Amino acid sequence: MGKTAWRLEKNERTQRLYLNIPAGLTEEQYPSYEDILAAAKDYTLDERYLLRKDILEHSLQKALSIIGDEYALPVEIEQGFDARLIISPDKIRASLYIRKSRDAHNPLDMKLISTVLTNSHLKDLDTERIKKDILAFRDSPAMELSDYLLCEGVAPGRGPDREAIPDLEWMEGEDRERVLPLLRAYTAKKGTVKGDTAIPPDDKDTQMAFVRAGHIMYVISPPETGSPGTDVYGKTLPGLPGNDPLIRLFENVSLSPGGIRAEKDGIALAKSINGALYIRVVSYREGSLKVSVSKNKMEAFLEIDAERGAGTPVTLDMARALLEKEGITGNIDTQYISDSIQQVRTTRIPQTIRIVEGLEPVKAGGARIQWFRKPDTVKKGCQVNAEERILSITRFPSGANGINVFGEEIASSTALEVAIPDHDPSIREETVSGNQEERQFFAAVSGELHLDNNKLYISDTREITGDVGPETGNIDFPGNLVLYGNVDKGFAAKAHGTLTLSGDASASLVSAEISVMMSGGIRGAGKGTVWAKQAIRIGFAENARLLAGHDITVEKYCFQTIVKTNSRLIINGSPGVLLGGSIRASKGVEVVELGSPKTIRTTISFGQNYLVSDQIEVCEKEAAQIKEMVNRINTQMQKIPPTDPRIHDLRKKKLELLKRNDKLTVRIFTLNEQFETHILSHIRVEKTVYPGVILESHGRYYEVREPRSHVIFSFDQITGQITCNPIPDNEE
Repeated sequence: MGKTAWRLEKNERTQRLYLNIPAGLTEEQYPSYEDILAAAKDYTLDERYLLRKDILEHSLQKALSIIGDEYALPVEIEQGFDARLIISPDKIRASLYIRKSRDAHNPLDMKLISTVLTNSHLKDLDTERIKKDILAFRDSPAMELSDYLLCEGVAPGRGPDREAIPDLEWMEGEDRERVLPLLRAYTAKKGTVKGDTAIPPDDKDTQMAFVRAGHIMYVISPPETGSPGTDVYGKTLPGLPGNDPLIRLFENVSLSPGGIRAEKDGIALAKSINGALYIRVVSYREGSLKVSVSKNKMEAFLEIDAERGAGTPVTLDMARALLEKEGITGNIDTQYISDSIQQVRTTRIPQTIRIVEGLEPVKAGGARIQWFRKPDTVKKGCQVNAEERILSITRFPSGANGINVFGEEIASSTALEVAIPDHDPSIREETVSGNQEERQFFAAVSGELHLDNNKLYISDTREITGDVGPETGNIDFPGNLVLYGNVDKGFAAKAHGTLTLSGDASASLVSAEISVMMSGGIRGAGKGTVWAKQAIRIGFAENARLLAGHDITVEKYCFQTIVKTNSRLIINGSPGVLLGGSIRASKGVEVVELGSPKTIRTTISFGQNYLVSDQIEVCEKEAAQIKEMVNRINTQMQKIPPTDPRIHDLRKKKLELLKRNDKLTVRIFTLNEQFETHILSHIRVEKTVYPGVILESHGRYYEVREPRSHVIFSFDQITGQITCNPIPDNEE
């Protein structure tokens, strides 16, 4: 054997023979049981003293699990006498282990064995059999008596297995065929999940049923115990309950005390695979439309609720069919219905809209008002856009009969006096050409229409108390918007004027065509954005994006935020810290403290028009797309014969793309010249700027390598470098 081979060695302390496996052996160099047996004989070890084959092979497997490492294991049984009682974990079986001593004069301590058996308190021991077998072992050459059975109890019986009992009405025939295409389309839209693979709806063995959220789809039968048993001590063992059913739960399903529960409205899909129940719920609820009519039959409303999951969405055609079925007639604005359906499908918030009004009867010399946009209540107005028609007033010298939403005529003799509403300059009035008896009223401005004391006016400011979230949906107001609350994750608050927010925003969108004023701040989680065409004033910003055309003013701090402004970023409150993120401010930055002692990377670009750089980026992307399209056309033209008529269309399209590319090239050149124009700017730090801050302007970089205090950075156009100087003491 080589120096690195395994070997048997005697342990001087225990006087037992050990197998030593050195480090670095390959699997082929490890010994087998037969190899160890042969080596033990060479070592003059009596085979009776060798550990049992099953024990040695188990130890070798452990050594192979860490192959290549040094390992030692005993191959020889211990030399002294041993007697042990072994009770199985379930107390159904009792056995005895005895090892002889190598003292030839006293190999077994019969008295100790008798004491072990006497103190065991085992029931129904066959003492004669045990004594006879132990004496036979004493007189045999064997050194170990392993797993000798003393007695056995009676295992308790197991009750019947529990069952999952369905409480579902399975789809058959036409119902199943109707929903299958919807499930396929939904899977294709949302992407495949585990349940689609495990329980595919197209499988003929998959059962399907409609369920509602909270429904217990399967009840688990109560447990029943089997017959009792007896342990080796004679004690009664209670019967065992039946096995629980094998169940695999997938999306929108949970196991509750009542059974298997649906977590969403949808379609349950269940299948038995190798005795196990596989079940999932695919989100499904049909979009719904419902017509309601006022008591006087003069107003009709449409309740709209969106589909869920794989459900069939509501459409304008469905609304038309429903109105025809209900017998609703009149001047119905189908575009308004279509827009409302789309809004409900987008926000998932049900809406009830007024779809038509009847024509009131008019007495002789009276007038009829027809509303096109009408406030719901005095306090709650309705949103209107500039030039949108609000109402019309028509006078009837001889009177006129009315008509309700079902097309039923109402006699003029039943007419009541109608108060003509007044209005302020926010409502524009004009007479219909050729008909002096009809006047129409339009919104002169965008905003919220109100009717108060029979006077119409449009407020350019809308106030909302409460959070923008699931209950309100996204808010998009055509004027100024004042929100007393927060903007929840995933929602948007937009104003076409100024937006004022008293609370905080999370991973959401806050935007205004003029300015955004926030008393709180934004914790954007990398997604939240505040955008304004003019200025932004905000309390704080964390991990968000601030985008504005004019100054961005932050009161407290700006942390790990992307900022882009064509003016200045100002952080002048307490503590007034700008830390981390990427800043592009054309006119520079004014802060109390910049960076951190922990050296967090903060990059600031200044002195250039960064809105122009955005335009350059857009143009360059379009130029790259044009180049790709021209290459594809060239490839197609090579495959088409010159006589093929399609070649002319391809040449024409290629020429148009090349002309567009020429214009883009000129545009990019002009924008680059604009971008290189320097804008008077500086980075002003009242207290300390720390290492980790990197400044950039016109492609020149300045890295802060040591803390500096009360300094101002600027771009020197003569040297083309960024300079750092103390703030003059006499500067106001």
